Amino acid sequence: MAEGATFAYVAVSETGKRVRGVIAAPDDRAAFERLRRQGLSPLSLKPAGAGGGERRRVGLSDREGAETLVSIADLLGAGADMRSALNVLSGRDDRSRVGHACRRLHERISAGEPLDAAFADTLAPRHGFVAALVAAGEAAGNLPEGLRRAGEMLEADLRLRRQLTGALAYPAFIFFSSILAAGVILFGVVPSLEPLVAETGESDGGGLLRGLLSVSAFLRAHGVVLGAALGGVAAALGLAGRAGLLRGLIDRIVLTGPWRRTTAALVYGGFSLSLGAMLSAGAPMSDALRLALRGVRSDLARRRLEPVLHQVRQGLALSEALQGVADFPRAVGRLAAVGEATGALGAMIGRAGRLEEEAAVRRIEAAARLLGPVMIVLLGGLIGLMMGGLLSGVTELGSSVME
Repeated sequence: MAEGATFAYVAVSETGKRVRGVIAAPDDRAAFERLRRQGLSPLSLKPAGAGGGERRRVGLSDREGAETLVSIADLLGAGADMRSALNVLSGRDDRSRVGHACRRLHERISAGEPLDAAFADTLAPRHGFVAALVAAGEAAGNLPEGLRRAGEMLEADLRLRRQLTGALAYPAFIFFSSILAAGVILFGVVPSLEPLVAETGESDGGGLLRGLLSVSAFLRAHGVVLGAALGGVAAALGLAGRAGLLRGLIDRIVLTGPWRRTTAALVYGGFSLSLGAMLSAGAPMSDALRLALRGVRSDLARRRLEPVLHQVRQGLALSEALQGVADFPRAVGRLAAVGEATGALGAMIGRAGRLEEEAAVRRIEAAARLLGPVMIVLLGGLIGLMMGGLLSGVTELGSSVME
């Protein structure tokens, strides 16, 4: 059987616990011996295909990945070896996703897979900087520090997302609450007045009420068609987004629109933060740049940054190369120049990236604080206008009946 084949196994551990997993080996005899060396007594050993089962993602969240990386770093720092640390974490909850990920990580490392590739693919497949930080820590003889930095960066990314979500939650709540209130008026209150209007036959003095009645009737008559059309458009946009057809357009709108200063600070600040962490952990400049570029989610921003890697490889200073990137924060370039002069490039560019992200979040929070009252005034005025039209129309209808 070819080198790199995988086998699904069922075995009994030294503690008597039944465990399942996948192991890579040249043949079934070698797989059996590897399991025995790991302290497992195989009960069943069957081919699992050429890497198919082994490469299946565990699906850890960023929170779980960050906590696992930091926990492994703490155990290694306390004197445990990698296999013992993984066994401890997998034994905490045998059925959890973290436990399953640690067992798979143990298997892949035991099968001879490079440490950085195993960690990046198992614990944080969406973040390219994890591989560089693990490799840099291993090369520098300080693997716990590399793992800890990777976990801290995942946690920083989570904090940033929570801040952005919290800043936009209040305006979103106001918007949807107002839409719900308008729906109650148009579909619940306004239709109850139609018989009274039909009886009186009034057409003067109730223009706003007549307008509300027309809108309500139109929505009730064509609401299903409108809902289906909106649902179809949303589904089409969702499919186009998943297929990547809208990515270029969204990138261009986000990075070249009137809010480009804020979005550029978020995108390029995250890039600078990743690059600084990898350089501080001891990663070579070329590898750090390459992996930091891989972690940039915006295609347009990545294309703008790609020449930096080539220029640095040709001998240009990083600070000078960054100055040629469109909309790149100038403060990051200035602090990078300071870091080059003082020999603390990683720390300085990482600090600059964090400052840019924090400044962008503050601007978003300030805009959200302003947007909330503005939306209250506008949407509250709309609801008030609708209620005023209803009340004035009812008053005029009552006067007509009395006459």
